[in-house]
Amino acid sequence: METRLLRAFILLAETRSYRTAAQRLFITQPALTKQIKTLENTLGLTLFTRGRHGAQLTHPGELLLEKAREVIAQTTALRDYARDVAKGTTGKLNIGFGISGIAILPALVARFRIAYPDVVVSLEDISSSQQAALLLSGQLQLAFMRLPAAPPLTGQKLVHETLVLAVKSRSALMRRLTDSRDYRIFDSLPLIQLLPDNGPGLFRQVEQFLAVNHATPDIVQQTKDMQTLLALVAADVGVAIVPASAMHIAPVGVDMIPLQGPYSQWDVGMVWHSARADPLRELFMAIVASTPR
Repeated sequence: METRLLRAFILLAETRSYRTAAQRLFITQPALTKQIKTLENTLGLTLFTRGRHGAQLTHPGELLLEKAREVIAQTTALRDYARDVAKGTTGKLNIGFGISGIAILPALVARFRIAYPDVVVSLEDISSSQQAALLLSGQLQLAFMRLPAAPPLTGQKLVHETLVLAVKSRSALMRRLTDSRDYRIFDSLPLIQLLPDNGPGLFRQVEQFLAVNHATPDIVQQTKDMQTLLALVAADVGVAIVPASAMHIAPVGVDMIPLQGPYSQWDVGMVWHSARADPLRELFMAIVASTPR
């Protein structure tokens, strides 16, 4: 059913005058009469009678008037919503991030939500390799992950990430590693690490760092997530090589010792699939561009 017929019905019911309603609709009276007749034939009902006082609603017409108004209101709301979706001012934005995004992403999301309160922002904490796969499939619109990004993905560097050694607070290692960069000391340390599949990028980074420093620590525990790993460090089960951003989720009782040298740093940035047009993504990227770092 055409909404223009419902609009004509509503306006004629409100004005009770074919002449006035036709003028407001910018059509002729015969054209309005034809529209009302078409609507009546479609519904199988007589909506108006003509008399000395103009167009009068029949009883079925009175019953249908409020429903017609609801339909027009819903149609208008749908059109407005579609316009907002096209502009990117409403809808859902799916963002992936890893441990390195914790330091920068919450503040960006907060700024974005102030500017665009009708947008639902969904955050997914997953590894860089998973983020890349979901960007390619279209399930993520943006990711905050390890760089470089492989084509067809595009990346923009935001911050440096650095490896640190997570140790139990007041550990004697604090002074030994602060005073010396001879990381062969790792040979004597019980090391806790993430399972390779749960953080493949970090796992390779740590492997390269240890290899270049000729260190082969004793792996005493592997875990699925960073929170459990840090809890084990706090319990003095062992030490762990983690991104410096892990300090934002570390429990009380864990200290971080900065590590230096080859393979101790990497770039983290915002990554997206540039071949896919996405107005919501562009609005978020504009927030990132305007945020001092």
